[in-house]
Amino acid sequence: MRLGIDLGGTAIKSGLVDDAGQVLFYETLPTNASGGADAVLDALTDACRRQLARAAVAAVGIGMPGTVDEARGVLVRAANLPLADYPLTQALSRRLGIPAYLGNDANCALYGEIYAGAGRESDNFLLVTVGTGIGGGIRIGGKIHLGMEGRAGEFGHMIVAMDGRPCRCGRVGCWEQYASATALCRMTREAAAAQPDSLLARQIREAGDVVDGRTVFEAARAGCPAADAVLETYAKHLSVGLNNLTAIFRPDRIVLVGGIFREGEFLLSRVRERCTDPYLVEISALNGQAGLIGAALLPERRDPNSPICRLLRHTAAQTPPER
Repeated sequence: MRLGIDLGGTAIKSGLVDDAGQVLFYETLPTNASGGADAVLDALTDACRRQLARAAVAAVGIGMPGTVDEARGVLVRAANLPLADYPLTQALSRRLGIPAYLGNDANCALYGEIYAGAGRESDNFLLVTVGTGIGGGIRIGGKIHLGMEGRAGEFGHMIVAMDGRPCRCGRVGCWEQYASATALCRMTREAAAAQPDSLLARQIREAGDVVDGRTVFEAARAGCPAADAVLETYAKHLSVGLNNLTAIFRPDRIVLVGGIFREGEFLLSRVRERCTDPYLVEISALNGQAGLIGAALLPERRDPNSPICRLLRHTAAQTPPER
């Protein structure tokens, strides 16, 4: 049995993963990122201990967004978590009494797809994770491509709008400002404010002004034109980035991962209509758990003699040349 954690900007997903890649005892807890690094560590510790009460494991693997220094077990930079250069794995290991390993969340999702999902059938595919932000993973010729300093695949910071919306990374017009789940929630609120008599606005008021990734879909399914227009615009934004990735990489497939894709064809059909190669785009069959599955494999991926390491072979992360 393995323990995997998918640590996001808003939620911590945890679960025990068996040898077949099945997730057992799946749970979610709030990340508490607004409380700072120590609050996130407390929430992460709680998530792990809840799972360890069910089964003993040798180590825990954690996937999280941003640039990760796996050797030091720290997050170098991230726009959505207050953990830059925080000794997360060391602190967590001391609390749990077992080793903790850290990896980029999109790469972990890629590992999960290779181990238990679409990657079993493709040596050349891209993975796009959509949540608080947007991340990505790249597999070319059967190898995971990490790029310079292991930072390849930051698809969410591809510029899609010159002079566009400011991003927390410091630039403007980044894809995740238009096509993340966070962006969809913002668009939902904007549409409700502009059309206060719409079903969408009424549903938000009835929910106590709470908006999440499901809100606009519920209103659109109920026939709300305002909500349907939001989804049409969102699908356009999402497809712009997917078309860029298709032109650059020409993959066998692009696998979409994230809770928002539980909406299935209701969203996917809108996106595919705008894609240059719609047959390439598919939703992960792992029910939003690819990142958790891949994170659980991190301890074994670090062992060069393990079958997992051989399966998840990758190109070496390159060091920038001196200039």
